[in-house]
Amino acid sequence: MARERMSILFDIAARDQRLVLGTSNKTEICLGYSTWYGDSACSLNPLGGLYKHEIREMAALMGIPEKIITKNPTADLWPGQTDEGELGVTYDLADRVLFEIIEMGERSLRKLTAVGADEKVVRLIVDRINRFAYKRLPPATDLLEGRPVPDAVSLVED
Repeated sequence: MARERMSILFDIAARDQRLVLGTSNKTEICLGYSTWYGDSACSLNPLGGLYKHEIREMAALMGIPEKIITKNPTADLWPGQTDEGELGVTYDLADRVLFEIIEMGERSLRKLTAVGADEKVVRLIVDRINRFAYKRLPPATDLLEGRPVPDAVSLVED
């Protein structure tokens, strides 16, 4: 369903000469909680560098109704589905562990559990970071031969 939604959004964007904005946040990106070429497909993602709790804080500052801010996050893929239920961890707890791993470079299991997560949750988060790393990278190319295509090319005036 997520791929189908994005396919439709990209068709509309192409028709109207627009870009598709992504809505994934840093927490979802780190945990691989997205559909590859679905909700993770976008032209640009302005919220991608913010953790879930930072988006909630920003929403409160912007005057977004509390009912929306505190609503259980869900991809609405089936009745009763929630993000946290699927992930097996709350976003608040995931944010605390992820912040230590990503922003602080922490790798000590003892120190990571000190943020309020038990060892099982820390290992779950680390496993998801590692298992879904491919979702944070462009598709592999030039696997058989040739030089990789550069990000940009600059000409030199002779």
